Amino acid sequence: MVAFVAMTTASYAQLGWGVKAGFNVSGLSGMGQDSKLGLTAGVFADYRLNGWFGVSADLLFSREGAKWSSDNSSMTQKCNYLNLPILANFFIMEDMAFKVGIQPGVNLSDKIKIKADGHEITNSNTGDFKAFAFAIPVGLSYEFADKIMVDARYNIGVSSILNENKEVRTNGFALTVGYRF
Repeated sequence: MVAFVAMTTASYAQLGWGVKAGFNVSGLSGMGQDSKLGLTAGVFADYRLNGWFGVSADLLFSREGAKWSSDNSSMTQKCNYLNLPILANFFIMEDMAFKVGIQPGVNLSDKIKIKADGHEITNSNTGDFKAFAFAIPVGLSYEFADKIMVDARYNIGVSSILNENKEVRTNGFALTVGYRF
């Protein structure tokens, strides 16, 4: 029986890789801000073990952040991350997968821009943000003609991104289109 399962899995196994790009809409939990639109792009690799299960990993640049505004002032916060989502893929149809996993991320840079009373101040790499972030991505993907992939995910932030406030996490929705080589 074990030999049969091993042979069946080995005969079905498919390794793939490609590129993807899209957008994300992110915000900070507990801060009362507006969401911010950002870019996400990178590469992916996946390995389908059998008809219903596979694993995948992406290496993605992601611009995340939030916006605040009042009558006379506004503030925009941007963080550039290098994220590494590692996902279990459960195929609910031949070309559609439910995905869940972990996502460590490295903060490459951050910037805060404040506009008030006709003045603008920009601070880069302020030291207010932690060097690492951690999230739980959950989503769906669909592949067309074994080449084009559409992926929608919600990233649930589980680690605080600020050095001072332990309760601020980045949460966001990402939509990407990928091409498999």
